[in-house]
Amino acid sequence: MLNLLALLVASNQPLTLKRIRHQLAGQYPDGDSAARAAFERDKGELRKLGVPIEMVTLGGDEAGEGAYTVDRRNFELGDLGLTAEELEALQVAVATVRLGAAFGEGALWKLGGERALDVPATSVHLPLGDDNLAALAHGVLERRTLTFRYNADNRVVQPYGLLARNGIWYLIGFDQLRGDKRVFRVDRVEGGIVASEPADFTLPADFDPSRAVPTEREMLAEGDGESDTALVRVDALLASRVAGELGESAIVRTLDDGGMEFAVPCRNVPAFRSWLLAMVDRAEVLEPAHVRAHVMEWLADLERAG
Repeated sequence: MLNLLALLVASNQPLTLKRIRHQLAGQYPDGDSAARAAFERDKGELRKLGVPIEMVTLGGDEAGEGAYTVDRRNFELGDLGLTAEELEALQVAVATVRLGAAFGEGALWKLGGERALDVPATSVHLPLGDDNLAALAHGVLERRTLTFRYNADNRVVQPYGLLARNGIWYLIGFDQLRGDKRVFRVDRVEGGIVASEPADFTLPADFDPSRAVPTEREMLAEGDGESDTALVRVDALLASRVAGELGESAIVRTLDDGGMEFAVPCRNVPAFRSWLLAMVDRAEVLEPAHVRAHVMEWLADLERAG
């Protein structure tokens, strides 16, 4: 949706769906009907967010065709008199804090977005609601050794860093109980956190938090399941998001309705089931047969238990 919005805002003339599909190559399905349905969905969602997308009827060589445009006068704020540094700081603050999904993104665009900075705008979602997050962050910044409960064990951890990935916060640090570096999900830290005095340890010079937490694809691939991958069909609504998570190389086939079939790592069976369940009824395991049967049996067990 943001790609479509950026294109319409940047264009100095209304664009037909044909031109939009050409400019956003690969974003919409190849079939005309499927492309129209996906475009109408995106357009409708943007209008719900308050974006004034207008349709005009063209003349000349394209007489009778509908074209789409965004009138900036109805969408952007006037000059607020901010300096370049003030505007950039405000944009980063809005992008980071997220003033509500719709309001935050709308405000960011009204403050100029990519056009004002002349560089791609950064928009990230950092969920900050966990009660323990502040204590963990202080431990990282001040090099305090932390003691907390995790998986029913008392852990004493030298916190090296925090990383947010796919909406989940992770703490990376040296676990004295295990005698090695470990990764902890912040939402699974139990109870209160006890911190030592500041400067209690030294951060390793080669520590890189982005390499410490496995990606979704890496987590799904690490396990002892019978099959390396499963063929999974994902509805059009979530297909682009899954492609972003797993990479373009995971796409096996793009369907006429905008959905996609993916080769998904499934060695880590519990992680694969959780990944699948998060999409509720918008994903289906097609093969291999034993993986499909396992998932169906697991879902039946959940239904009986519920």
